[in-house]
Amino acid sequence: MDMSKSKKLEIRGQRKGFLFLYCLMTSVFCLLLLQLEDVFASQEILKTSKVKIGEKVLLTDLIKGLHEEGKAIVLVLLSNPMQCTNCDSVVDFIEGEAKRYKDDVAFIVKGGQDMLGAMDEETVTLKRLYGFVTMGEPWTFVIDKEGVLQKIFIGRFTGKELEDIFPISVPAEIKEFILTVREGEINLGGNKAMVWTYNGTVPGPEIRVREGDTVKIKLVNESGAKHGLFFHGLSVNPRVALQEQEIVVDPGYEYTYGEFIAKPAGTHLYHCSWNMAEHLSRGLYGAFIVEAKDEQKFDKEFVYILSDWSSKVSKGEEHYGAGHPRTMLDNDITTINERVITGDNPIIMDSREGEKIRIRLANIGHLPHTLRFPGGFLITHEDGYIISVTQERESLTIYPGKRYDIVVTATKPGRWPFYHSIVMPGGLEERLMEVESPEKSHEGHRHESPGVSPGKSPGDSPRKFNDDHEGHTRELVKEVPILVMSVTGGGAK
Repeated sequence: MDMSKSKKLEIRGQRKGFLFLYCLMTSVFCLLLLQLEDVFASQEILKTSKVKIGEKVLLTDLIKGLHEEGKAIVLVLLSNPMQCTNCDSVVDFIEGEAKRYKDDVAFIVKGGQDMLGAMDEETVTLKRLYGFVTMGEPWTFVIDKEGVLQKIFIGRFTGKELEDIFPISVPAEIKEFILTVREGEINLGGNKAMVWTYNGTVPGPEIRVREGDTVKIKLVNESGAKHGLFFHGLSVNPRVALQEQEIVVDPGYEYTYGEFIAKPAGTHLYHCSWNMAEHLSRGLYGAFIVEAKDEQKFDKEFVYILSDWSSKVSKGEEHYGAGHPRTMLDNDITTINERVITGDNPIIMDSREGEKIRIRLANIGHLPHTLRFPGGFLITHEDGYIISVTQERESLTIYPGKRYDIVVTATKPGRWPFYHSIVMPGGLEERLMEVESPEKSHEGHRHESPGVSPGKSPGDSPRKFNDDHEGHTRELVKEVPILVMSVTGGGAK
């Protein structure tokens, strides 16, 4: 009797165990079927969905309202939150990219069903139209302003991919500038030098526009000498190019140059076109920056114009005067923007650890200026144009009229100097001493001083005078610190 009861209890226990195992296996099987069904559905979404890339989508009430407002749409459909470990970060990223377009693009996120599959009616409709999965990464549907499905993304994607669909466009503008020429004085190492100024400063004010902007510039001459205007490195239309060559603004007069489209993007200059050798030597120049439509962003940017001056000319001890080829080798004063550099007063570039810094450099002087930075830098642009292969260098010689963009990274805290010197390559000194006839030097722009080629800065030297040019060299200005990158810790902001 006792054994019979014991056996019955054992059988009952086995039945309960089998029943529990059966229920468990059935539940797992049902869940697997549901998962497989959704996976198969997701695999078929591009083949059988009611929305297809390149075609107009079916509009729910929500999308229809936004579409009628003229908005493009970024729609994110979430999977089961218990099966998506990084949904939040992906959604935050996509939302951040969509917000870059402000009022042009609407961001919608729907889904995230719970275990019971509870969803609002709009989400049910969207998922029926667009398909969905219950596990894995979010699905993003990008719909343009015409209601056409442009792209389907699974999970994270790059901002560049979104820009390919919705380019961020900044409308071109008409930019007008007035440059007024007046007499002035600057201090060159304790000696006052007579200069001409644009709007009261040497260099003149920076002109900064965007690629594609329409530019109009008026030149007002309040000085006692004739002046013109030249846009160094810019591609201007034939009308403006003729005005650069032919128009001379007499004292007391003004002239508005014809409109031109700002191009190419890059670091350029503007300066006087009349008797350039002397007038540039007396301060008539400034930076002309054209930002690209897809301008790369940096943590900081600095613009520096290098020039060289003669202390003898500023003292009145030079017979030939400023800008004459026979005085160029006496140029013993270096300026960067408005500051005279003597070695004990370098310009400080404040930065934070980790920041990427762009430095736009231009040489408007007569002599080749060499910069050396032991930490190394990247040369990205030459004369406004992107270099096909970025060059990593520790030194750079900038010849007259040349412009370079370089990039440095503030790798660690400290004070890191850029050193400057002027070393004349072999052969260039003899070339500068040659005084050309007026007939040879006055083609193109009108000049009074010899030795200046049309469309170039005074003393502009051909490429053959590079760092590898053979022959003797002569150091005119010894190497001293000219810039100091002062880096503090804490990382880039």
